Amino acid sequence: MSDPLHPFDLIEHANADHSRVVLVDWTLGNACSYACSYCPKALHDGSVAWQRVEDVVAFYDQLRAHYMDFRGKRVWLQFTGGEPTMHPQIIRLLEAASAQGFSVSLISNGSRTLRFWEKIAPHLDSVILTYHNEFAELDHFRAVGRLLADRMAVHVNITMRPDHFDRTYDEAQALRAAMPAVSITLKPLRVGFGDTLFDYTADQLAVMQGGLAQTSAQQGIMPRGLMTVQGADGRRANRRANEFVLQGQNRWRGYLCNAGLESLRVRDNGTITRAVCAVGGDIGRLGGPIALPQGPVLCAAEVCSCTADILITKSRPRTDPLPAWP
Repeated sequence: MSDPLHPFDLIEHANADHSRVVLVDWTLGNACSYACSYCPKALHDGSVAWQRVEDVVAFYDQLRAHYMDFRGKRVWLQFTGGEPTMHPQIIRLLEAASAQGFSVSLISNGSRTLRFWEKIAPHLDSVILTYHNEFAELDHFRAVGRLLADRMAVHVNITMRPDHFDRTYDEAQALRAAMPAVSITLKPLRVGFGDTLFDYTADQLAVMQGGLAQTSAQQGIMPRGLMTVQGADGRRANRRANEFVLQGQNRWRGYLCNAGLESLRVRDNGTITRAVCAVGGDIGRLGGPIALPQGPVLCAAEVCSCTADILITKSRPRTDPLPAWP
C-alpha cells in the first residue's frame, strides 16, 4: 500500500450482505426546515417542487422488476432532501414502498414531532439523523433518536463546524451517553459540499478520526457500513467512510465502480443517475424512459466526495474483458 492516494486494489463491503443491496439515494425535493450556513441554498431553499406520487410509485415498479424479481437483489430506498419528512405525501410514499417489499431509510434532521415519528416508524427499517447544532434542539433530537433506536438501526451524523467544534463535541458526547446503541460519526464538513475540507486544526481532525464508539448493540441493520480495503500485497483492513476523506484516500479515478449495480441516485428534479456523483451520465428521468444499468462503470472523478458513493465496491480494472452482469 505504497501510493498514498491510490493505495488499494480493492474496496469492498466488510459485510457481504451489503453488496447484495441496491441503495437508492432519493432526493424528494429541496425544501428544508433548516438553512445551515455550510449548506448550499440549492439544497434547502424549496426552489424545486416535490416529486409527484404517481411518478415515484411508477419507478418503484421498475426497481422491483429490474433488481428484485430478476436478480435477487434487495432494494433499499434512502429518502433525503432537503428534509424528506416535509414531503406532503411522505406517509403515502412510505406505505407504497413497504407494499413493494422494499427496505426504507430516511436521512433527516429529526425536527418533526415525536408524534410524527411514531406514525411513520412502522414503515422504516433504519434512519440516519443529522445533528445540525445551528438549528437543532438537543433535547428534542435526543428524544427522537431514543424513540427510533428502540425499534430500528439508527446512525447519527454530527456536523462539525471548526468554529463550533468544542460545543458540538460536548453535545455529541451527550448524545452518545443518551443513545449507547446508536452509531455516531463526527462528520467533517466540505466547503460548498465539494472536495475541500473546512479549515480544521490537526487536533480537530484527530478527534473526528477517533470518533465516538458504540457502547451497546444496535437494533436492526443498516444498508451500508464498514468497507474492507485490500492492497497489492494482499493485506486487508477495514475503513469507515470518513476515514477515506480525512486521509485523502477517496480517489479512485480509473477504477471499476459498482455504481448502478449497488446504488442509484434520484435527484430532486427527477433525473436518475448511477450514483450521487453521476458517473456515466443520466440514465433516465421520473415519468419518462429509464435504462437501468447492466454492468459496472469506470470512475472518472478526481475525488469521491459523497459518503453514499464511497460505500460502493470498487476495484482496479482487469485486463481481461468483464462479463455482463448476470
